[in-house]
Amino acid sequence: MNDLSFADHFGEGRTDNPYWNESVWFSLSIPERRIHGMIQYYFRPNMGMLNGGPCLWDPSGTFQWNCLYYNWSHLQALPEGADKFDMRARNSLRVKMIEPLQQYKIDYDKDGFELDLTWQAIGPVHELRTGDPGQQSTAKFHIEQPGRMVGTIRRHGESFAVDCFSMRDTSYGAREYESLARGGYFWGIAQDSAFHALCMGEGREATCIGGFIWKDGKLGSLATGKRTITEYGAFGPSQFLFEGEDKLGRTVRASGSIDPGLVFTGYTDHTVVWSLAEWDWDGVTHWGDNQEFAPSEWFRQMARGERRLGE
Repeated sequence: MNDLSFADHFGEGRTDNPYWNESVWFSLSIPERRIHGMIQYYFRPNMGMLNGGPCLWDPSGTFQWNCLYYNWSHLQALPEGADKFDMRARNSLRVKMIEPLQQYKIDYDKDGFELDLTWQAIGPVHELRTGDPGQQSTAKFHIEQPGRMVGTIRRHGESFAVDCFSMRDTSYGAREYESLARGGYFWGIAQDSAFHALCMGEGREATCIGGFIWKDGKLGSLATGKRTITEYGAFGPSQFLFEGEDKLGRTVRASGSIDPGLVFTGYTDHTVVWSLAEWDWDGVTHWGDNQEFAPSEWFRQMARGERRLGE
């Protein structure tokens, strides 16, 4: 197994491209209450800038202006002396690596919203290598890792206990979205198994260009796969089937039920419907999410009824 511990720090070989990006993301959910969220931030070191923060939502509010909480902050200055997993942002988000590739502490306290969370790995790190030119234009290096998030959320006096499966990812490289197509980034985790896939394409079927299967203690990169949407909600899929095979010859056939999700507009050039997902893989429930992405202008036309989902 390759040593990927360098992923906990800013990437080597940084160019002078102003769009060089260093990203971090952790998922967060309370499935029995249909609550889902994320802690995501990214550095643009050549711009001296940090974007991001926590977001939390449920079906009662699926936009940034009416969800449970949203402070994905733009235009924060790069904190002095910050490292990728050792920083405190202007909006109070604090992240600290406790053990390389294994454990991270996450804290936040602003506007009556508090996080006191710890992420612990339950599986190995997987490096996403797609060979796809569009994906390579958004990340030179990209990893995912299954884990568990535990701790407490407090929102205006109400406490939420958190103990959930959680995926994290981190990446570095020039991130330029001009060539971004439509597709989905999705995953599911159970106690001893997990899968992740990135599928690209328009219409009801999309082709897998990367991902992994983790099962029986073995991690294998996906070699082939496809996603078939069987039902749509208001802004994205509500049901779909994913079928894939990894380089070890193992298969995954997972059917997913996708919540309405947050219509996330933090990236101004594309829109993401970010949803809690419940998967059935071989009769075992895997909790995860689906991040359905599209160019912002396409999404705008679809939301206005000028285009239709599935076309």
